[in-house]
Amino acid sequence: MFRSFRKTASIGAGAAVLCLGFLAGPIEAADAYPSTTIKLVVGFPPGGPTDIIGRVIGRLLAKELNQNVIVENNGGAGGMIAASNVSRANPDGYTLLVAVESSNTRAKALYSSVRYDQQKGFTYIRKVAKQRNLLVVNPKLPVSTVPELVAYLKAHPGEVNFGGTFGATSHVGGTLFDMAYDTKMTFINYSGGNQPIVDCMSGILQVGFFTEATIGQQVKAGSLKALAVTSADRSPAFPDLPTIEQAAGKPLDISPWFGVAGPPNLPADVVAKVGAALDKASSDPEFLKQLETIGATLITGSTVSTFTAEVGQEEAYWNKWAKDIGAPLQK
Repeated sequence: MFRSFRKTASIGAGAAVLCLGFLAGPIEAADAYPSTTIKLVVGFPPGGPTDIIGRVIGRLLAKELNQNVIVENNGGAGGMIAASNVSRANPDGYTLLVAVESSNTRAKALYSSVRYDQQKGFTYIRKVAKQRNLLVVNPKLPVSTVPELVAYLKAHPGEVNFGGTFGATSHVGGTLFDMAYDTKMTFINYSGGNQPIVDCMSGILQVGFFTEATIGQQVKAGSLKALAVTSADRSPAFPDLPTIEQAAGKPLDISPWFGVAGPPNLPADVVAKVGAALDKASSDPEFLKQLETIGATLITGSTVSTFTAEVGQEEAYWNKWAKDIGAPLQK
């Protein structure tokens, strides 16, 4: 930060006022971004995947911007409350959002109460990371491969339950699977938390599409049986587990992404500084290690223009998806 220095000298009152006025410009310019604490808003409760990744991102920003970054959990409505609040925040760069596909590209397809514009309501800075999901089943379900699951579902249409939070990848995963393989499962909606995982272990649910970070230990303990990775690439934590495409021939990439966005009309210098800080992730071994421990991988090459364009493309995709599955519009 710039500092101004005064020489010890006798000057008249008028000259002193003139001198202070002259110095005011450089002093104000010295408060270059970021000059105070940055708030990184997460639209979900502490401990969940978005919160965990948000804190990893927050540590990177604090390190690269040399400024305090606090993570504020503003949970509720599947991330839409936080997104709405950030969309209306002062565009000074001190309130940023951990953007996620559920509330930034899919929300308006599913909820009539969304009041922000998913494209124009934000300044999209960078996509940062994506998490791997696993397709798992209750161990008592008599299947051990994806083709066996498909055959079982075709033989028992509507009798097999999968569950999660409406609009989240735990919900989306099952619908996309049904669409890809012409099967029919029954979705059980949960308000959030880990109850769907508990119910999948107990047998209330027979199938689940959950993030690797939340069920990795249960899979290793045998409480859940993993059939495939629902991403384009295999997981280093489960190297013998095939992708769905490798297992059954049809691609199915259910990899929730996380990025950083701010209110609309963020100053160009703020966007550039935050973007440059996030770009350092690829050369930060500690950041990459933290991602791997939560079943996430880095997204490289993201820019303001590509991120913004992808939000528009994904919004159109999810609008069509909601119509195709006949998803009821929620309030």
